[in-house]
Amino acid sequence: MPFRIRRHISTRPVTTFFVVAYLLSWIAWMPLVFSDWWATWSPLVLANNVQTMVFIMIGGFGPLVAAALVTWLIGDSVREWAGQLLRWQVSGRYWLFAILFPAIAVIAASAIHIVAFDGQFDPAPTSVLVLYPVLFLQVFLVGGGNEELGWRGFALPRLQESYSALVASLIIGVGWFAWHLPLFLVAGSSQAGDPVYYYALAVIALSVVFTWLYNETGGSVLLTMVLHGSVNTSGILYLVGGGAALQTDLPNGLLAVVFLAAALVVVAVYGSERLADVEVPTRPSGSQ
Repeated sequence: MPFRIRRHISTRPVTTFFVVAYLLSWIAWMPLVFSDWWATWSPLVLANNVQTMVFIMIGGFGPLVAAALVTWLIGDSVREWAGQLLRWQVSGRYWLFAILFPAIAVIAASAIHIVAFDGQFDPAPTSVLVLYPVLFLQVFLVGGGNEELGWRGFALPRLQESYSALVASLIIGVGWFAWHLPLFLVAGSSQAGDPVYYYALAVIALSVVFTWLYNETGGSVLLTMVLHGSVNTSGILYLVGGGAALQTDLPNGLLAVVFLAAALVVVAVYGSERLADVEVPTRPSGSQ
């Protein structure tokens, strides 16, 4: 690659990361968005749910691949960047938070629905709930957790070099939300049917919580992957109609408000500069 292009990327690594992540993911998702047109000339039939999920999962690796590519192009150590996955020796309370916080948030939103809005207690069937560990593992590996080396492992530490932790979180939150936009047009995706405005609020609020966890654990992408997996799986615990209810306005809005409340607590307790009681982790940048 010409030196001039590498130099340009080196001066704008985060912008380049977002552009490449969007490009890679959206290329994979566009056939799903335009599936009727695609079917007129392609031998692939994208109406099948399994095929749809395969395309969605492939696109989900966009942030990871983009982060790896930009890390390599700017001469930073890909090994050190990926090594954030190995930071597992942190306090047990952070593990508990990553695993339990989303479930507690979903149950809290359910309780508000029942108490304040006359929702009827109607949890998901036990047959669905027993699949929780399997669903979590799938999401952890290929259904959201795989994004984390991009959003938190690459973009966050670099943005925190120039901005406060809160501002960095908001930038990533907006970019993270916008990255999902094509999926709102894909039948069979977890975003299809979701109210876009509540989804945006939830994702941007969660970005603050993810930053807190990343900073508090000294830059553990592994923990943010666990949190991401828990967030994407815990919807089935909703006590008023199960996970399907979260594709309607009221449950979705209540959960977004609970996530917003959690983000506000983080800011109030830890301050906007670091969103943590410890120093902000430095980005992995050793030479290749």
